[in-house]
Amino acid sequence: MPQDGSSKFSRRAFLGGLVSAGAAPALGQSASSEPDVVIVGAGIAGVQAAKVLLKAGKSVVLLEAASRIGGRAFTESQTFGQPFDHGCSWISAANNNPFLKIARKHRFDVLSHSDASGALFVKGQRATAAQRAAYNRGSDAVERALGKAGQRGLDVPASSVVPGEVDFSAVAQSWIGPMDHGVDFSDLSTMDYWEGAESTPSYMVRDGLGALAVRHAGALPVQLNTRVTGVDWSGQGVTVKTKRGRIRAKACIITVSTGVLNSGRIRFTPALPGWKQQAIDDLPMGLLAKIPLQFDGARLGLVPNQWLTYWVPNEVPARACYFLTWPFGYNYMVGFVGGRFGWELSRAGKRAAVDFALGEVVKMVGSDARKHFVKGHLTSWANNPNTLGAYAAAKPGRYSSRAILARPVGDRVFFAGEAMAGAYSALCSGAYKSGEAAGRAVLAQLK
Repeated sequence: MPQDGSSKFSRRAFLGGLVSAGAAPALGQSASSEPDVVIVGAGIAGVQAAKVLLKAGKSVVLLEAASRIGGRAFTESQTFGQPFDHGCSWISAANNNPFLKIARKHRFDVLSHSDASGALFVKGQRATAAQRAAYNRGSDAVERALGKAGQRGLDVPASSVVPGEVDFSAVAQSWIGPMDHGVDFSDLSTMDYWEGAESTPSYMVRDGLGALAVRHAGALPVQLNTRVTGVDWSGQGVTVKTKRGRIRAKACIITVSTGVLNSGRIRFTPALPGWKQQAIDDLPMGLLAKIPLQFDGARLGLVPNQWLTYWVPNEVPARACYFLTWPFGYNYMVGFVGGRFGWELSRAGKRAAVDFALGEVVKMVGSDARKHFVKGHLTSWANNPNTLGAYAAAKPGRYSSRAILARPVGDRVFFAGEAMAGAYSALCSGAYKSGEAAGRAVLAQLK
């Protein structure tokens, strides 16, 4: 989480994925009716699996339920007239993140955000030096408790190990839990926290990480608006069923979210074995939602690319919305909510979410914020039928299910996605790595 003064930033970067408005993928390769491999889902994992297979000379078809590639994130400019990433926005853990190299290859403008500063407010006022010190102590105390549990190999609810009465504990828990992992501390596995890769070095992408990812995708054989309803793996190879017909293949790779897998919208014949279904159950979808607020150019005393945090009472889950201010100097700030409160606001709808976020800004900088406010938005991952959440969070005690979920079934049904990315779970780089691994596993099986 960002800390005032030291500017420490959580290892996560509020995940997502793949497309920019006006930058649709070039569907240059024809889609075979009987390819070697069918890939279900054209998010980052599906795209990367396809690129691995195509490079090896295999025929591939990607089936995507949405009208665009990208899965759980995309960049668009219609809402604010400036690029806005609905999902992933950061190239996190950049020393081991392929998207930094991809950005440089395609000459995308990136900005280092590892040492971003932070503004802290307490009860409507800028924090004093003593309050900033208390914030840092509280954050450190919470993180130390989680770290000790992880070092001991404990896979328990994070809420069971945090110290009782520590000032700013709810602030720290909000950043680490809902705004990082998409769940509250009562639902956060201490091993999920411990095993996650550090986010730094971290970069933002001026034109959007989604725009970068779609540039990387290039020309692929994608069938959009094609919802998969079934996967029959009862005989040789697989038959993938869609509302447009059936496709036979030697193997398939499933890259849809665990939310979709758990919904039963894809019927497997025969049913998935018990161990596989248990792994899916163990990795339910968490939620991180963004509430961007656009203003008329007024900066409200806040500087670009800064974290904006405020004190909340130590009652969790907290009703908190923390912000990134004016990314790249754009005229919007981005609010983050997650966990149970994120689900609650998503159910209430855009107007309620924007009213809450704007109200929190007003509490900090004053009523002038309303005079300069233009409009707001709410990302829709909670209600999107193709995601049913933002990213998978392991239930306490079930961290090992991430690796189990990645195991193939019948040597012809493979699985990939951020949920199976281990240390890079919930990150676009994790989806990339998981898709690449699945593509290579299929190649080994087809030889």
